[in-house]
Amino acid sequence: MGTDRIQTEATGDPSRQGITPRAVADIFARLKQAQQDANGALTFTAKVSYVEIYNEDLIDLLAGDVGVRPTVQIREDKQGRIFWSGLRELKVSSAAEVMNLLAAGSALRQTGATDMNAQSSRSHAIFSLTVTQQRWSGAGPPQGEEAAGTWTNVTSKFHFVDLAGSERLKRTAAAGERAKEGISINAGLSALGNVISALGDPTKKGTHIPYRDSKLTRLLQDSLGGNARTMMIACISPAEFNLHETLSTLKYANRARNIKNRAEVNESEAGWDDLVYLQRTIVKLRAELATIKAGDLDQLSNEGDNVPAGTGDVFDASLQQRVALLTAELAKAQAEVPSQGDQPATSLVRDQFAAAVEPIVEEYERSLSALESQLALTRAALGHSEEEMRDLEHRVEEEVKANQANEALIEELRNRVAKLTERESTTEAY
Repeated sequence: MGTDRIQTEATGDPSRQGITPRAVADIFARLKQAQQDANGALTFTAKVSYVEIYNEDLIDLLAGDVGVRPTVQIREDKQGRIFWSGLRELKVSSAAEVMNLLAAGSALRQTGATDMNAQSSRSHAIFSLTVTQQRWSGAGPPQGEEAAGTWTNVTSKFHFVDLAGSERLKRTAAAGERAKEGISINAGLSALGNVISALGDPTKKGTHIPYRDSKLTRLLQDSLGGNARTMMIACISPAEFNLHETLSTLKYANRARNIKNRAEVNESEAGWDDLVYLQRTIVKLRAELATIKAGDLDQLSNEGDNVPAGTGDVFDASLQQRVALLTAELAKAQAEVPSQGDQPATSLVRDQFAAAVEPIVEEYERSLSALESQLALTRAALGHSEEEMRDLEHRVEEEVKANQANEALIEELRNRVAKLTERESTTEAY
């Protein structure tokens, strides 16, 4: 993280490509190979997004016109998963498309010159690739609506995070807007360090994790101690002049090693968010159940189950399993779909209430986000002021010690002068 090599463009020398182009190329190569091997039983879609965190503001780098960029907000769903509303996601079908969008977004990032770096990143950035695979599981090929099997969706998200390097304002000689940017950068890194310490320290197990202390930690909440696999690359300097920063970075990375994530496959049966599909499935299952209860096995066989009638106990056992499976699926589908017996008036009132509350919730979230950003910047400014105060106190202590040493030296010189004067007086007396 924090190195330009991560965002090396895919058009360069393959041996000198950075992490992002290598990872993206490998992802698409594996997906297309799996698609060929599956013979129609696997399809996939991919989308990318690119967000920048600049002075605790979220900026969509793929939104196009700067003047009409929508407000990006951080939200949390019912399952506690973090998602970003207002962020533009673009569909892609190849690694080249991904790298072109990455290059276009990176060109819009905030950069500036400091005494340590002529092209210093003044923000953190997260480039995300979301891949959704549709996998077919069934006895035969997925042909037509009556095919015996189901589609399963598997969703994977890849976050490539580029963190701006921590800055000591005395070393970078930043002032004005650059100093404000440096304070914001350090605030995000400090908040991330606090989260890493809370997650990685066994003695702090069960304590509050301060994810809300900055936009950066809020965005990375799922990647830190959640349902993810995380890799951190710490960039250091071989120069002795940067020894302090190198040691600080190594300690930072070492704490991150102790975090334990719980990665799970994000898998769900296709169609559960499609009301029409669910209603059609219910009708089909009810018809099959009615056929089974009526004992019309020949009709059920002709509808596509391919189960021969009159095969005795083996068929009876299979039939009972089929009934249990269909009953469970029907109950699950009915739980997901609102009952057809709901009163229209109740549904209308519920919709009107949701429509009325939505703007209030959005305004509340915007206000809360603004207050959190202001609090983070205030904390960072306070931390910077405390650091300056400690430096001043250290300088005062050194000045006091120097004055004390000077006073002791003056006192010693006075004693010597007094002795010399006394000696001269004694000599004159003789």
